[in-house]
Amino acid sequence: MKTLMLCIALMMTLGALAQGDFRSADGVLYRVERYAVANFPVGMVFTPQGELLYSEKATGKVRYVNAGGRQQPQAVLELLVDGLQERGMQGMALDPDYENSRQVWLFYTASGTARKYPTNKVLRFRLEGGAAVEAVDAVEFFSLPIDTGYLVHNGGGLEFDAAGHLYVSIGDYGDPSRPQDLSLPHGKIHRFAIQDGRLAIPADNPFADSSVYAYGLRNAFGLAFDPLSGRLFATENGEHCDDELNLIFPAFNYGYRADYECAGSDYVPGLGRYFPPLLSYTPTIAPVGITFYDHPAIPQWRNDLFFCGWNDGALHHVRLNSERNKTVFDRKIELGAVRCRLDVAVGPDGAIYFGTVDADDGAIYRLLPLND
Repeated sequence: MKTLMLCIALMMTLGALAQGDFRSADGVLYRVERYAVANFPVGMVFTPQGELLYSEKATGKVRYVNAGGRQQPQAVLELLVDGLQERGMQGMALDPDYENSRQVWLFYTASGTARKYPTNKVLRFRLEGGAAVEAVDAVEFFSLPIDTGYLVHNGGGLEFDAAGHLYVSIGDYGDPSRPQDLSLPHGKIHRFAIQDGRLAIPADNPFADSSVYAYGLRNAFGLAFDPLSGRLFATENGEHCDDELNLIFPAFNYGYRADYECAGSDYVPGLGRYFPPLLSYTPTIAPVGITFYDHPAIPQWRNDLFFCGWNDGALHHVRLNSERNKTVFDRKIELGAVRCRLDVAVGPDGAIYFGTVDADDGAIYRLLPLND
């Protein structure tokens, strides 16, 4: 009888929630609401001042939303991009010294010509202005032509570690033989130092005279550092099987290769230093943007990992064990009719912001914590 009464009370509480309000399995009350109409918002970053920058996949534009939620009509930056299929604007990251430099890093696919391949590039620009914000001093730091002709597997993840090293994910460009070839940049996560205005290879990289940090990846899209362990995590897009959440270690092989055989989370022998995925998905869900929730607004979720799935449209909530090397659970957060399909970021208000292309040709939504 006591159990029945508790169930009835819970049902009454849930029934009293307003449309768009939800309660998670661990008791977090939140609201899902549209924050901004956005044209295919692929990359998102928040500045320390609470401003939002996001990139539009096919238009080549970077948009600016001030801390009060007002979107500036004109783009702060517009580039000539090839936005076909998986090409176009990709990841964004704030410079480690953003407070002083106001610099932002961007991964994108530059348009080709009759003589030149479309090319994936890493660009840095600086924000300037008050009432009207614009990008200035744009500098190219990295360039890798798409020599295979494929429209997929560009990678595009950008992230800085606590020491200021830049990590860049590059896909296999549609050629599965490349991720196992350490002489090629494709199918890898790279690690760079920023020295004298250029990308340099850190002396402590795992392979001598190489920017390669980890290899054997088909198309690692999202990168995020765990605030507790400092380790790098990445989403990986497989073929017809084995979409993954990976814990990335230096010099480790993550298994993608020609004639790939589905392995799930099992250990694969014969690949040298191999670390199985923390999570593996078959059928595939196409995991994309990833972040750690490092904000006091929702104590139950502090330091948990969240990522979006392009195929399933879900916001996945992943808890790690105390050693931060295994998962405790992977839960889908209820979003109603909204789908989480692109990047995900934690805002200064403690809300989880995510991009979708299912409403108004694209929008940014937020999961906003509520007080009971």
